[in-house]
Amino acid sequence: MARRTQGEGSVYMRKDGRAAASAIVEGKRITKYGKTKTEARQKLDAYLDDLRQGKVVVGPKQTVKQYLTHWLENVHRLEIELTSLECYRSILRTHLLPAFGHLQLNQLTRERIQVFCVEKLDAGLSLSWIGQIHALLSAALKDAVIHRVLASNPCEYVKLPKRKKRKPYILTPDECIRLVEAARGRRLWFLILVGLTTGARVGELCALHWEDIDLNNLRIHIHRNCARVKGLGIIEKQPKSRSGFRRVILSQAVIAGIKEQRVYIEDLRRRAGARWRNLDLVFPNKYGSHLDRKSVLDELRVILIRLGIDPKMRFHDLRHSAATLLFAAGVNPKVVSEALGHSSIAITLEMYGDVTPDMQQGVADIMNRLFD
Repeated sequence: MARRTQGEGSVYMRKDGRAAASAIVEGKRITKYGKTKTEARQKLDAYLDDLRQGKVVVGPKQTVKQYLTHWLENVHRLEIELTSLECYRSILRTHLLPAFGHLQLNQLTRERIQVFCVEKLDAGLSLSWIGQIHALLSAALKDAVIHRVLASNPCEYVKLPKRKKRKPYILTPDECIRLVEAARGRRLWFLILVGLTTGARVGELCALHWEDIDLNNLRIHIHRNCARVKGLGIIEKQPKSRSGFRRVILSQAVIAGIKEQRVYIEDLRRRAGARWRNLDLVFPNKYGSHLDRKSVLDELRVILIRLGIDPKMRFHDLRHSAATLLFAAGVNPKVVSEALGHSSIAITLEMYGDVTPDMQQGVADIMNRLFD
């Protein structure tokens, strides 16, 4: 049989009695079978038509494991931070590869992914984790579509369980005062005070150096974050966006506490002796290194229990509290947004702009004066 050019195709009868129609597409021979030559030709034409419309693709055969591993390590890795890479490696190793790794990539269907998500939900995996897993898989398959390895992204049509938005614990002004007073004398009281008055994240506070405190202008410069990376321990990294770089005005309470914090650190240095690491941190552990987030949360929980406040409250709720109290005090949303390091006011209003009872009363007072 004479060799055909790409897409031209040929129709012939096989020795087993079946008819076959074949064509060479992108260097690969595509063959469709039928009882008659007409049927085989029609099947081949339909396939080639789907190919032209992008409904199917002709790509190299590979398993889901081969594709996802290559995509994460050689493509997506160039766009993400080291901390994210470790998280995504864990998702592949723990969830995606055990479930889908053995399949051919074109066998990964919406139905399989849908069942996988339901099984993870039934197994007790949080909605947040299921969402992260789905987002990672969807990003990988989107690239596969772009590079014509897949015809479509099956993740696009998967229905995920709805996530219930966690309601943050907002401290009242009285609770804020009680919290700082209860923390005073404990090793992390100053960190709690700064977090509550600036709205800084715990990772940002753990990465704060003394050089970041500008006493002349009464500001702190937030431009680093702490994160734990497998095999490396706790590292410092830059914020993900430009809005994460910011300067926040310090309250007089913080200024007054700086001297006490320096005395506390000198005591830590004396106790540690030769084991001390001089990293110039504002909030070091007992050896001068970075604080671990878990130790911060454990310390906060002890104080909360003593005060009779819900011990499930997160350190991040101090940030919620700071933002809400600023809004209640009438601070301009733009100022609040910049202090928190958000990229837009809309994000700030959506996350922290809940109306407090005090703000409602303020509106009522204004209306009373207007219509008196």
